[in-house]
Amino acid sequence: MLAWLRKKPALYDDVKRFNAAELPASTTAARSCRYLALDLETTGLHARQDHIVSIGWVPIIEQQIQLKQARHFLIKPPVSVGQSAIYHGVHDKDLKDASELSDVLQLLLQEFSGYYFIAHHCRLDRAFLELAFQRYFGKVPKMYFIDTLNIEWYRMQKQGIVMKKDALRLPNCLARYKLPVSAQHHALEDAYGCALLYLAQLKKSHAEITIDDMLQQSR
Repeated sequence: MLAWLRKKPALYDDVKRFNAAELPASTTAARSCRYLALDLETTGLHARQDHIVSIGWVPIIEQQIQLKQARHFLIKPPVSVGQSAIYHGVHDKDLKDASELSDVLQLLLQEFSGYYFIAHHCRLDRAFLELAFQRYFGKVPKMYFIDTLNIEWYRMQKQGIVMKKDALRLPNCLARYKLPVSAQHHALEDAYGCALLYLAQLKKSHAEITIDDMLQQSR
């Protein structure tokens, strides 16, 4: 409880600064915006009862992936990861020196105001992040997400492509664009794959496509 009270004022100021940062106008060319592709690995699929065990992120600036700023964090969960380690490969022994979730969230706010966020099937990642911000600090920052899965669904529907089972899974989407496919369920690798997919989707778009167009496609 005391740790939460100590951290809340600092993060509250960070949330205010994050929310005050101006995002590009809706008519801004999508190719000129800044993005942060991110992925979470969790102990389950329910944000209210499960926990984040790792976070990976990869910034994109001027259509270039910024590998030097890519980060991967193991997160200390309040309980054992249990059998979920089968899926994400993170075991309790790996988390001895893991980061505090509140510290990682604070770093995200401090470094990426003015960015749009990208995730593949963002609903799940977004739910965990929003609940974590609310749970630890009592306030959720204004984060605008673009969902590469929804963009792919929109474009395949528009082209009349019949989707086979699992067609929208990240590895299958990457394979369609002839992009490298890495092992799934590693937060940094999946964030990197998501960044590659979004840049490929942008490349296939018309030159004047706006950030609002991309947001609309990802809904």
